[in-house]
Amino acid sequence: MEQETPLTFDEILTDKEYQAEFDRRVNKAIETATNNAKSKWEEEFKVKMEKERTEAEKLANMKESEKHKYELDQERLAKENAINELNAYKLRDEAFKIAKEKGLDISLLEDIDFSKQNAETITTIIDTKKQVFDKALEKAINEKYKEKTPENIASSSPTTKELPRFF
Repeated sequence: MEQETPLTFDEILTDKEYQAEFDRRVNKAIETATNNAKSKWEEEFKVKMEKERTEAEKLANMKESEKHKYELDQERLAKENAINELNAYKLRDEAFKIAKEKGLDISLLEDIDFSKQNAETITTIIDTKKQVFDKALEKAINEKYKEKTPENIASSSPTTKELPRFF
């Protein structure tokens, strides 16, 4: 009884019918992905254009002093956002340095939103994560190297009834 080895993918595609079907399915998948991406881009573009149109209408209906005040507010907001983003990057770098100094793996800090934190809360978070990590590590080590409890020889000895009688 001889076992037949299964055909490889490339061997299956040597058959022209399979190759044609495979090509049709790949082309359909590409077409679907392209259409989905195009639809998504068009929707995002429409939303952006609508936002810009309403912004332009809003500005058109404002007086000159209101326009100036509005533009100033927009610039301040953009400046504050840029400063907050820069501070978040600096805080992230500092947090990574502190974590390395304390021996904490920096991948444990990836879930922190640094834009919503400050130096004091970051230090507290790092200390807490370090404590939790150390406890988990200690528990894992203890479990790994835990010795089995030795059997109690006295309790496992045969009773007098089980002993062979020589007399």
